[in-house]
Amino acid sequence: MAITYGFFNAIKQSDGTYDRTYNADQMSTYFEGLVSDGVYEAVDDGMQVLAATGMQVQVGAGRAVIGSRWLKNTAAYPIILNRAHVTLNRYTAIIIRLDLSTRTIEITTKDGDNATTPAKPVMENTEMIKEMCLAYVYVGRGVTAITQANIEDTRADNSVCGWVTGIIQQVDTSKLFLQWQTAYEEFYKQMQSWQEEQKTKFDVWLSALTGELKVNTYVQKFHKVIDIEEPSGEFTLDMANYTHAADDVILVNVNGISLVEDEDYSLDTSGEQAEILTNYELEAGNTLEITVLKSKIGQS
Repeated sequence: MAITYGFFNAIKQSDGTYDRTYNADQMSTYFEGLVSDGVYEAVDDGMQVLAATGMQVQVGAGRAVIGSRWLKNTAAYPIILNRAHVTLNRYTAIIIRLDLSTRTIEITTKDGDNATTPAKPVMENTEMIKEMCLAYVYVGRGVTAITQANIEDTRADNSVCGWVTGIIQQVDTSKLFLQWQTAYEEFYKQMQSWQEEQKTKFDVWLSALTGELKVNTYVQKFHKVIDIEEPSGEFTLDMANYTHAADDVILVNVNGISLVEDEDYSLDTSGEQAEILTNYELEAGNTLEITVLKSKIGQS
């Protein structure tokens, strides 16, 4: 039949039956063109994927629409990833999967192939099965734990998921997502270049100092890694045998991205121990790395 319509109250016939009935497919069809597939950004945790312990991740509470059907998750949903390959890497997608043949919607995983340079799993979209990707998790060779830095959030990418922000039309965030990703990569390259430039300047300075003093000098390195468990913006330089001096070279990065002094953080030396004060509070799940280089006279 080419034309369907609804809904109207059923009228009971003389034989006790009703003149019309409707099924779930017709009810779901009603939402086509009104509510687009995707995740509701403003509901609960927006179904964000976060690292837990070991090879486990958690999908936050939230709601989603897929194939005009709905899914509701009322609490953090734990997922254990398959163990890492000994010598090869892979991507594992955390997905919402609709299967019309089994009449189910589930939150599950989809592993990509193991490879030196792995490809991300492709989402299936057929007459009976539809998949949406909440996040890609990079599973490096031999790893036994997943960190937040390994998780690529794809909820904003319309090509694999997307947001449901209102009825009638879904906001097309795929171009914005790609723009953000490109900007992130460019920023990362710039910060790597800046780090190399600072190291070159330091080496030149150290060489000149050694030549002028005609004494042996060496660089003493202090290093601290903080896996942030609770939101914070204050980090003490309480490294063993370290005492702060004004001419120390301090390098700070978050998840491998270098921070710029004054723009991203400041140094507080008013207390007994120097502290790094970030200009914004760092959320749990991030990794802060602090490296201090101190020039010393004598033999290392």
